[in-house]
Amino acid sequence: MYHYVRPVKNSTHPKLSALEFVEFKRQIDYFCHNFNIIAGDDFLNIISSKKIPKKPSFVLTFDDGFLDHYEYVFPYLKHKRVLGYFYPTTKTIKGEYVLDVHKIHFFLEKEQNRKKILKEIDDILFNKKKIKIDNLDTKDIHLNKRTYDDKDTFLIKALLRHILSIEDRKFIVDELFKTIVDEDSHSFAKKIYMNEDNVKEMVSENMIFGVHGSDHVRWDLLTKNEQKKEINDTLTFYNQLKLNTNNISVCYPYGSYNKDTMELLKNLNVSFGLTTGHGNVDANNINNKFELPRFDTNEFKL
Repeated sequence: MYHYVRPVKNSTHPKLSALEFVEFKRQIDYFCHNFNIIAGDDFLNIISSKKIPKKPSFVLTFDDGFLDHYEYVFPYLKHKRVLGYFYPTTKTIKGEYVLDVHKIHFFLEKEQNRKKILKEIDDILFNKKKIKIDNLDTKDIHLNKRTYDDKDTFLIKALLRHILSIEDRKFIVDELFKTIVDEDSHSFAKKIYMNEDNVKEMVSENMIFGVHGSDHVRWDLLTKNEQKKEINDTLTFYNQLKLNTNNISVCYPYGSYNKDTMELLKNLNVSFGLTTGHGNVDANNINNKFELPRFDTNEFKL
């Protein structure tokens, strides 16, 4: 599972939590030398036959549709003659705006003082709703979580992803992005997301695109109809780009899904679903094709 892949230290956002491109190339070289990198029909055959290959194999997945994936990942995969699965959110491909989840990443990158950000959130909350962070139920949010963040960073993300109401967290994220990053959202979106032409070019080279929703929201907090719309809007958009949506796969935003999601995927003939759960696809879980686990790239140290 990959997200940002770029020459981080020499970029305009050197403190972004991203994988250095040189490290990405080292990983891919290592995988190509020691494993099979599989995709497309080969992976679908494994899922349908439930036969695990004798040689350890990898599937490469790239979430969120970053321009990184077009500028850096795609050329290197093409050079190595391997394929990957890409899961952008369709609103970002259209260049409509920067997703809240990524606004958070970039203002956290620019302002490293987490206490200062928490104070700003506290001030905005009090001015808007006359409540403070201490009044919110944040108990135990740091327990039993697999995260690479420190305690304050995790609290900021939790507040702005699911603890606060949608209205409050969108307002606060917009305010913090505006004051800390201080860039126009539409122009910033063009800097960080791939566009329709990028997608078409990648598909022409057999890279595979799947469903990540039209917006990056937790599916387990949506109604069944809202989830269906997230999926169908993506399929409609891909069809407009003349992409083949047969055997389409799904990658859940934030790894979030529920029983409604499972029913929808079965009815829509989705081929498989990727979670953020940690682990291999093996004989113990291959029957659960809509709940396949992955490894985060940060877990590989060569």
